[in-house]
Amino acid sequence: MSPSDHPFHLWIARDAQVTAVALTEMRMSGRANVHEWGSITEVTPGKQITGSAASKRVTIQLIAVAIVSLYVCGLASAAYWWLLLIVDLALVLLAVAAGFKAARRSTVVAPDIDLYPGIHRLLTTHEERLSFRDLQALAERIGRTLPALDSLVDPSDAAELVAESLWEGAAVLARRQEIREVRDELGRHASDGTVETNRARLDLQSQQQRAGDLWEEVNADLARLTSHLMATAAAGEMFVRDQDLDDTLQRTGAALDKLSLDGSHAGAYAGEQLADETTAVLTAYRELNDLYGGKS
Repeated sequence: MSPSDHPFHLWIARDAQVTAVALTEMRMSGRANVHEWGSITEVTPGKQITGSAASKRVTIQLIAVAIVSLYVCGLASAAYWWLLLIVDLALVLLAVAAGFKAARRSTVVAPDIDLYPGIHRLLTTHEERLSFRDLQALAERIGRTLPALDSLVDPSDAAELVAESLWEGAAVLARRQEIREVRDELGRHASDGTVETNRARLDLQSQQQRAGDLWEEVNADLARLTSHLMATAAAGEMFVRDQDLDDTLQRTGAALDKLSLDGSHAGAYAGEQLADETTAVLTAYRELNDLYGGKS
């Protein structure tokens, strides 16, 4: 069974050079920070120690090995000196290797990419990586509202829908990355003056036009996804604010009722607003599901 046959879960891993998005587990080559929220696991490089700190750590470990070895030599027979030497060498090698690993910059490791390339998206250009960060920020805004929306939408289903939307966003950006490469290459040929014949010039212009059309198409797809994520985040946040306001006005209204002679219904307007926001939340999630749900 391939990883894509399991319940939908998205992995996001990034280092200084690449942002990798996959439907299977990813990790870092060194220290890592792992943050799991909803149906998404994010893996980023952990705090990197300096070379001097790594050297200091190795020195302390070697001193500890030497002390333990001297103590054991005092207890053991001299006949076992060769065994102690082997153990000491092994411990020294382990300490040195651990020190170098801690000092080395962590990079993304995608162990299943050769076996399942279709469930991996690699973003390497600055523009596409930045755009994915923007999409992820919107997804995180949505995720923060989900606990308060459990009376309207199933939190686990909504979390999977958010992850599916990000996966779709990664696919759109991977496509835009490829189109960008083609556009840039065509642009270099158009500007370097190497196109000599009219036919070649016409072919180049035709391909530039096709690349431009694809560029507009993929940017429209990205704008559509961004718009829906923004609408979903805003609807959820507005619902949470209005729900808090409605609860507050209900409490203060009840207190004022006790103090007034004619009674008060101060929370009526807030209740109407909350009903409007409820509709907005349901509409936003319905549209998001219609466009991006179940595409994996």
